[in-house]
Amino acid sequence: MGSVSSGSAHKMGVVALTLVTASNMMGSGVFMLPTNLAGVGYISLWGWVLTIVGVIALALVFAKTSLITPRTGGIVAYASDAFGPFIGFQTTVCYWISAWVGNVALLVAGVGYLSYFFPELKNPMYSSIAAIVILWAFVVLASFGARTASRAQSFTASCMLLVVLGVGAVGWFWFDPQMFTEVYNGTGRSDSSAIISAASIALWGFLGVESAVVSTGQVDNPEKTVPKATVYGLLIASVCYVGSCSVIMGLVPHSELVNSAAPFADAARYMFGKTAGNIASALSIIACFGSISGWLILQSEGPRAGAQQGLFPQFFADTNKRDVPMKSLIFTGVLMSLVLMMTASPNLAKQFEVVILMSVFASLLPYMYALISLPIIMVSKKLNRGRSFMFYCVMVVIGMIYSIFALLGSGTDSMFWGVVMMMVTIPLFCFVAAGRSKKGERVLYLDKKV
Repeated sequence: MGSVSSGSAHKMGVVALTLVTASNMMGSGVFMLPTNLAGVGYISLWGWVLTIVGVIALALVFAKTSLITPRTGGIVAYASDAFGPFIGFQTTVCYWISAWVGNVALLVAGVGYLSYFFPELKNPMYSSIAAIVILWAFVVLASFGARTASRAQSFTASCMLLVVLGVGAVGWFWFDPQMFTEVYNGTGRSDSSAIISAASIALWGFLGVESAVVSTGQVDNPEKTVPKATVYGLLIASVCYVGSCSVIMGLVPHSELVNSAAPFADAARYMFGKTAGNIASALSIIACFGSISGWLILQSEGPRAGAQQGLFPQFFADTNKRDVPMKSLIFTGVLMSLVLMMTASPNLAKQFEVVILMSVFASLLPYMYALISLPIIMVSKKLNRGRSFMFYCVMVVIGMIYSIFALLGSGTDSMFWGVVMMMVTIPLFCFVAAGRSKKGERVLYLDKKV
């Protein structure tokens, strides 16, 4: 495998990759999370603490792995290196599903804000059609390459920061502590169960923390750029998330917030009136849809790595002159369109929650494999000496504990379909292995470095 062959003119630097990483996290979660966490209650603050600690561990491990063994495909490639082709295949399938299902949720959130201006979009059929049209517009944009997509996303990320930081900072002047503490635990379950549930929902907000790692093939000087962008992007997202979600719970009445399709717009309306709500909603729409371009790049890198290893069909690795795997994007675009139609719901917030829990479960298996890969890779490279090795082993343990708790909090339906997804990878891999065997090939890594 190794680096892709495109020139550096089409690749991203630290600033662009940091914005893509932060935007992938925040664009995918921040705009609807206040609604979903309001249903849990303000006990969700403990869920934030648990999530941030866990995600910091994930980010440090992923960044360290990318530093010692930079690979196209990132966490997917690491699992193959450490555990072999079957785990690599299973990880690639799960991560790929997580990425494009996550994009579906992003489209749902964007249409939710769009319905602030066009109430007809609350009709499930109209909202699905709108989301599908927008999806294919961004597939066309992604065809122009990573640099073009990152430039577009740099602008949309600025719109997102303006809304999120604006509400998160200025909103404290209107913050009502009594409104914030109105509902402590709204789940009807135990406090520990509510915290785990909040942590699982909050994890959705940080899906994309591995964006810089997975996008290594699209990055200029990845050895230095990827670790920096990972940490910087996480810090930006953490500050914005906790501040904005907390202030909105103290601005918008609980009964209204739990059913809101545009919580940031509603918060702005409570602060400055209807015009401010309109502006916030417009900026949110731009930001929400804007991060789709970054996620489209991200969702194509894992399957491309799998195809280069002979684990996925070759068309996933076929690229256009700008080094974009267009056949892969078109294929996943069709799948996303189908999911948008199948999950259509009159309650956009409920549709959003169902989709994000599907995506969270699908991402946790690759995360756990990638975590365990680091100590194995460090041992194989004879880096298992001193405090650094012990520190990262502790980070791996913290990340694993968090992942297990988030897995449990994703709900029984999500776990059921996740297990089904894992089981399906077994016969699929047998089919891949049998196909390669007929050609007289073995399922191996292309340039195994560990």
